[in-house]
Amino acid sequence: MSKKEKIQWALIGVIILVTAVFLLVRNRDTKEDTRVWITRPESGTKKEAVAFRLEETSEEWTLEVASRERTEEEMNEAFSETVRILNKFFGIEKEESAMLSDSVELPQSVPETGVDIRWSSSDDTVITKDGTLHREQLKEAREVYLQARMSYGSEEREHWFAVKVLPYEEGSKEALLYGAREELRVLEQKTVGEAGFYLPETIGPVAVGRPEEPGVPWGILGVGILFVPFVVMFSKRQEKEKERKRREEELLTEYPRLITKLTLYTGAGMSLRGSFERLGAEYRAKAEKAGKRNAIAEEVLVLVGELKNGTSESRAYEAFGRRIGLKPYLRCASLLVSQLQKGSGGLRKNLENEVRLAWEMHRERAAKKGEEGQTKLLFPMMGMLFLVMAVVIIPAFFSM
Repeated sequence: MSKKEKIQWALIGVIILVTAVFLLVRNRDTKEDTRVWITRPESGTKKEAVAFRLEETSEEWTLEVASRERTEEEMNEAFSETVRILNKFFGIEKEESAMLSDSVELPQSVPETGVDIRWSSSDDTVITKDGTLHREQLKEAREVYLQARMSYGSEEREHWFAVKVLPYEEGSKEALLYGAREELRVLEQKTVGEAGFYLPETIGPVAVGRPEEPGVPWGILGVGILFVPFVVMFSKRQEKEKERKRREEELLTEYPRLITKLTLYTGAGMSLRGSFERLGAEYRAKAEKAGKRNAIAEEVLVLVGELKNGTSESRAYEAFGRRIGLKPYLRCASLLVSQLQKGSGGLRKNLENEVRLAWEMHRERAAKKGEEGQTKLLFPMMGMLFLVMAVVIIPAFFSM
């Protein structure tokens, strides 16, 4: 048994083991307690589907489940903890006010205690109920009170938080931008009776103009254009490499058949030249029938053409092997040239040995392809294993 087969059997064994454990756990839980547990929500209500069965009749019904009623002590503790968390959120220590210089996002609930909150402000012109600050017109810090209406189940309570909203610092970026906006509003009101007005180029240190429209990113575009030739060259090289590998695979696959036919023809009394001419005729007939030539047919027809044009057999066979460039064909060309130099004796025996070697190599290549295919299947099998484990273990975990 190969290593990959052992891995596959190990994966199958793990799947069977996990499934068996799940079934055992489920059966045990079923025997211990078949009742269904309904969890109440922290607040409000939630809907739960319930199935009724009576003999052969079944019916589904929706049950509204209310939150658990808290004791007075639990409510006091929840509200006190909520106030403490909100004090920490505002940075309030003891009875001091919070200092705000930026807008804040006021929390609408406190998950730690399950309390929901609704906010209101004593001065919406300075701070709104969602925590947005408006401090453009402030000359000095202003104290504002935020009211938190806290609800916990059916119980509601209120708490006030004192916050001081700080004005813009003199000469700060925010103050300068606010001043520029106000000056433009004044300019627009002064020229309301005119057809239009010119924007000032500057208002103090602030430059004024129309928003810049997004331009064409010529730099990025230029770099992209420069990379296009390289991408095209790379893709063409990849296509050529893919085509070369496909051609080599086809030639290696056809080699055992080629050498087998060559052995049969020479064993029947035909010369090497006559055998190749016969092979060329067969390949030409197949190509005309199929409408295209394969790689081995093209090479054999080129060889036959060279022989008909007066090229010596030894040079034609050598050129045949060099054009293909693969070891089996180079070995075959060397064998044929050597046979021409020695004479016709022993040709059949040498070709039969080459046939055995060619088919042995063909079987090894087929086995290697099978192993590669099994390796490629390992990743999908592992993905299926994890999926099965998730489907099996997650329900078992929740049932435990």
